[in-house]
Amino acid sequence: MNNHPMTKSGAGFGLGLRTPHYQDFLRRSDAAQRVDWLEIITDNFLVDGGKPLVVLEQIRRDYPMAMHGVAMSIGASEGIDLDYVDRVKALADRIEPMWISDHLCWIGHGKQQLHDLYPLPYTDEAAQHVITQIKRVQDRLQRRLVIENVSSYIQFRDSACSEWEFLSYVATQADCLLLLDVNNVYVSSVNHAFDPLEYLAAIPADRVQQIHLAGHSNQGEHIIDTHDHPVAEQVWALYGAACKRFGAVATMIERDDHIPALHELVNELDRARDTCADVMREGRQISPALQQAALVERVKSPHAGTPAKLAQIQRQFAGHVLHEPSNEAIHLLRAQPGADVAERADIYANAYQARLAEVLADTFAKTCLYMGSDVFDRHVRAYALVHPPQARSLSRYGDAFANHLRSIYPDSAELFELAALDYALRTRLDSADASAMTAQDAAADVNAGWLARRSILHPGALLHTITTNVVQLWRAIDDDVEVPRAISLSHEATLLIWRKGLQPHFRTLDTDEAAFLQALNDGCAIAEVADRFDASGRLAGPNQLAEWLRTWWEDGLLAAGERVDERSAPDSPRASEAMALS
Repeated sequence: MNNHPMTKSGAGFGLGLRTPHYQDFLRRSDAAQRVDWLEIITDNFLVDGGKPLVVLEQIRRDYPMAMHGVAMSIGASEGIDLDYVDRVKALADRIEPMWISDHLCWIGHGKQQLHDLYPLPYTDEAAQHVITQIKRVQDRLQRRLVIENVSSYIQFRDSACSEWEFLSYVATQADCLLLLDVNNVYVSSVNHAFDPLEYLAAIPADRVQQIHLAGHSNQGEHIIDTHDHPVAEQVWALYGAACKRFGAVATMIERDDHIPALHELVNELDRARDTCADVMREGRQISPALQQAALVERVKSPHAGTPAKLAQIQRQFAGHVLHEPSNEAIHLLRAQPGADVAERADIYANAYQARLAEVLADTFAKTCLYMGSDVFDRHVRAYALVHPPQARSLSRYGDAFANHLRSIYPDSAELFELAALDYALRTRLDSADASAMTAQDAAADVNAGWLARRSILHPGALLHTITTNVVQLWRAIDDDVEVPRAISLSHEATLLIWRKGLQPHFRTLDTDEAAFLQALNDGCAIAEVADRFDASGRLAGPNQLAEWLRTWWEDGLLAAGERVDERSAPDSPRASEAMALS
C-alpha cells in the first residue's frame, strides 16, 4: 500500500453528485460554484460506457471527487469479490479521486446480493474477518480504504461490544480511514438507546477522513435513514459536537430521494460550513494528542464467548429478508427495551422489496405506466423475492422481468414486448463504447476491404421481433396521450434498438433491411449478404443498398475496425456499385 498521509484535510464542503444536478455542474451554475467537491456513488459508474462516464469525465475536470461505494460488502462471510475491487480500481485510475470509501457491512449472502447495508455482529470472529478483507482491498487498490458506519435497526445477540468499539478496533487494526456518518450515528442512537456523544468520543480522530450529513424519517418508535429530508436539528447539533472532536473534516450532504433544486441543497451545505467555522473559532475541546491517548484506553479487541458463525448469521438473516418471517432469524437478534425485534427485522425485508421495485420502475418506466403503478408494484415485489440480484450492480437487474410478465400474462404479448423494449433501451444507455464507422472512413479504404469484414454491425445494436403494435403503445405513453388498444400485427416485424451518440433510439425496419441486418448480426460480411440478396432478387438495385449504407453510417450502426488486407478485398459488383453510389 502507498504511504499516504493518515488523512487529508481542507477538502471543504461537498455534495453527492446526482442526476438532477448534472446540468448545474456541467454549466457551472452559481449554485454549483459554491460546492467545493463532489462524491459519486461508485457503483453507478462501473458501467461499460455511454452517458454516465461521458458526463463524469466532463464534471471531474472542474471538481475534486471522492468515490463512495455501496456494494463492496466488506463484511460478507464469503470474502471480498476481487473482480469487483479491480473494477473499482480501474474507475479510480480513470478519475483520480481524493479517496475511495465503502461501508462496514454486508449486502448479501453467497451469490445473492440483496443491496442493503446490513450490520454485523460485533464479535471477534467478525472483527478479524473484516480486518483481513480491508487489508486485501487496500493491497489491491494501493491506497487506504475509507470505511463508513451504517445506520441499523437491529442488534445481534452475539455482539460482545458496542458498535463504536468495534469500528474503532477494526480501523486501527486494518490501518484504514473512517467516513463518519453523523446522521447514521444519530439514527442508531435513537433505535438502540445509546448516547451518540459516547460514540463520537470513542472514534480515533486521526482516522476520520470525511463526514456525511443526511436526512431521515421518524417513524415514531424508530428512525429510518432515508436521505429524503433536510438534515434534522438533532443531527446538526451532533455535527457541531463532531467538529469539536474531529476538527474541520471534509463534510458533505447526501440526498437520494425527493431531491430539491441545487441551490436549496447548497443553502443547507452553507449551514454545515457555518457550523464548522463557528466551532473552529471557539476552539476544539480536546487536543488531538489527548484524543489519541483516550483511544488507546478505550479500544480493545471484541471477544464473544461462543459466537454463532458469521456465515450462519448472514445466511439466516438473508433468508428472513427473502422469505416469510423466520423464528430462526429472530433468535439471532438481541431484545431491546420498547422495541419489537421482529418488526425491526421486517424493516430490512420491506426495504429490500421497495428498493428493487424502485429500480425496476425506473428500468421499465413505460411498462409501469401501462400496467398501472399498483399492479406493477405488486408484480415487481413478487419478482424480487424469487429473483434476488446476483450481481454487485443493479444496472442489469430485471433482465428476466419481461419473461416473468409473459409467464403471468401469456395472452398479452404486448406486455412482454413493451417490457423487452424498455429493458433494451435502458441497457443501451450504458452499453460498451465502440467506435462507429463513418462514410469518410469507408471512402478512405480505397480497396473497400471493410465490405468483407465480418462482425461489422455495431455491438451495441439489438434486433427484436415484435408481433403487436408495441411501438404505438410506447410512443403514446411517452407523449402522454391516449394509449391505443393493443392489437396483433398482420405479420411479425423487427425493431432495431441502438445508441446514437449518448441517446438510445429505436425504429421499425422493413422486411428486407431487417433480414440484411440480421445477417450482419449473425456475423456475415456486407459483401456476401449483398450478393446473396442480389441473387435472390431481394435487393432492388444498388440504390437500395446505397441508401441503407448512408442511413447506417449516419446512425452509427457499423463498427469501425481494422482495415482488411488488399488481398481480401471483396469481389462483389453489387456491393462495390452501392458503395460508389453512397
